[in-house]
Amino acid sequence: MSGFAIYNYNFLRIIRPNEEYQLEFPDWVKVNVQESFENRQQLLEELLLTDFEKPFPFENARKKPYWHKQIVKPQDNVYVMRVANVTNVTITDEHLKSQKYADYRNCLVIIDNRPGIQRIAIERKSTAFSHTKTVANILEASFCKLLKSKLLKVELSAVYSSNVFWDMLKKYPNGFSKVTFHFPHLNLDRLTKVMDKYLKTAREDWDSDLDFTFGANEGGAVKIDPENSRQTALIAGASGAGAWIKMLPNGEKGKAILCGKNQFVVRELDSEVFNNLVIGAQSIPGMGQSAMDKVKSFMKDMPDTFTH
Repeated sequence: MSGFAIYNYNFLRIIRPNEEYQLEFPDWVKVNVQESFENRQQLLEELLLTDFEKPFPFENARKKPYWHKQIVKPQDNVYVMRVANVTNVTITDEHLKSQKYADYRNCLVIIDNRPGIQRIAIERKSTAFSHTKTVANILEASFCKLLKSKLLKVELSAVYSSNVFWDMLKKYPNGFSKVTFHFPHLNLDRLTKVMDKYLKTAREDWDSDLDFTFGANEGGAVKIDPENSRQTALIAGASGAGAWIKMLPNGEKGKAILCGKNQFVVRELDSEVFNNLVIGAQSIPGMGQSAMDKVKSFMKDMPDTFTH
């Protein structure tokens, strides 16, 4: 079985690029950023389809290049690729002669750009990358570079279980003097529908992301009730969006906790599925799903929010 950390990706608009970008791309003023945003998934689809035919250069924010290749022809806006951290290794043979080889240590990445899904699964494979966040940063930086001519950016965030929040309450019996939530611009209907309509409307009215803080009276603690449906929906929305919750414990001056940081939801898929993808194995009609259909079901059938 292959274990995958689950990420969402959100699109952001670039209203006015920085000076360096303006010099690089002087025609930015001619781009209709609202039109780009409305067509955001279609623009990413066009890039990924082109990438299948001829891979774009992938790199992290520090411009370090990484190898990648889509391992199967895309279907229905779903893409499967391998991303490698290429290293040089030296092999010494029985005659004590040494030779250098490029070692393509890689992990699988599934990108589901179908409407209403907008999700990425990154294989946990420590022999290639110590953390899936490293791969997420590569994807984020690469997509941002490819989409900047359309005045768009992409941000990836790791989904975590809402139980992470409730478990945190048990660790701090004195409660919290302050709890702060941050929600990005509206991108994913599957997440906004689980939250209070007021929060959705507020972001629409102000055309912005949203930060808000609950603060206790001096010496008190913020009231947090797991039976309160509005609170549980808020926490589920934050964890499902991969938005950290900043919490300030009572009695521990200056120690803010970022609930959800370095927490991941991991889902497993049979490794044989990807072997069948590569060799192009076809399912017998009436005898179950094809390998690609299994990948698509794996991505689509995940819940909007997670409790474990």
